[in-house]
Amino acid sequence: MPMTQKQIIANLRGIFPPVVTPFNRRGDIDEKRFEENLRKYAGIGFGGMVVSGSTGEMPYLLAAERLRLVELARPIIRPPELLIVGTGFESTRETLRVSREAVARGADAVLILTPNYFKSRMDSATLIAHYRSLADQLPRPVIVYNIPPFTGIRMEPQAIATLARHPNIIGVKESSGDLQYLKSVLRAVPRGFRVMTGAAQIILEALKAGSVGGILGQSNFVPDLCIGLYEAFSRGQIKLAGELQQRLMPLVHKITMPYGVPGIKAALELCGYAGGNPRPPLLPVNTAARRVIQSALREAREGLAL
Repeated sequence: MPMTQKQIIANLRGIFPPVVTPFNRRGDIDEKRFEENLRKYAGIGFGGMVVSGSTGEMPYLLAAERLRLVELARPIIRPPELLIVGTGFESTRETLRVSREAVARGADAVLILTPNYFKSRMDSATLIAHYRSLADQLPRPVIVYNIPPFTGIRMEPQAIATLARHPNIIGVKESSGDLQYLKSVLRAVPRGFRVMTGAAQIILEALKAGSVGGILGQSNFVPDLCIGLYEAFSRGQIKLAGELQQRLMPLVHKITMPYGVPGIKAALELCGYAGGNPRPPLLPVNTAARRVIQSALREAREGLAL
C-alpha cells in the first residue's frame, strides 16, 4: 500500500544514495546490474534511494529510460524506504508528463531540477510559478533540486521559503556545497520543511544546522561510512561523527570533485558494486585516475571499524 504524504515526509531523512545507472557494452541500461546494486543497498540503513539523479546521469537518460528505472526499482525499495525519482526537464509540460508517469510506476516523491537553459529568465517569480504548477497537478510530493554548480541557477532562499508553504512541496535537495547559503535556506523555510544537502563535505555541519540528511554520491560506494556518520550524529556521538566526516573528505577531494560521475563509477567497481562506463560524451577515467581513486578509498577506510 502506498505511503501517505505524512509518512513520506516523516521518512524523508537520513542518507540516500543517488544511484548510478550502469550501461552495457551497447550503451543501453544494464538492468540486471542496476537491480544488483539496489538489492545490496536495500535494508542496510538508507532512508531510501534516488533514481535518475545527477549521479545517475539524468541529463543523458531518455524519459522512457527514467521511467523504466522506476519500474525496476519499485519492487526492491520497500517502505519505509523512499523511492525518489528525478523527473526534471526544461519545460514545465514535459516535467509534468514524466512526473505523472513516474508516480504511476511507484515513485514516492519526485525530485525536480531547476530549469536552466534560459538562465537570464529563471528568476524567482518564474521558478515559483514552475514548481507551484507542478505541485498543484501532481498526486505525490515534490522536492526542489537546487544545484548551482551544474545549472548556474541559485535559488533565492526566500523563493524556496515561498515554495515551502505549498502543501505538496515537502523539501529541497540543496547541492551548492555552500554551508552559509544552506544555513540561509534553513533560516528562511518553515519548521518541518525537509532540507537535505547533496554535498558530502558539509554533511555534518549541515546536520548540526538543522538539515535532515543528505543525498550523497559517495554513499553509492561507501554506504557504511555515510550511514554511520548520520547514525552517530543522531545518537549524539558528535566526536565519532566528526571522525567519519574527516574520512569522507578524501573521497570528495580526490574522487568526486576531480572526476565526477566517471570517478564515482570507478569507485563503485573497486568496492564491488556495478559501475561500468558512463554514457558519452562522458569518458571513463584512465588508469592513473583509477590508482588515485583506489588510494583515496584506502585512505578513507584505514583503521575503520563500523
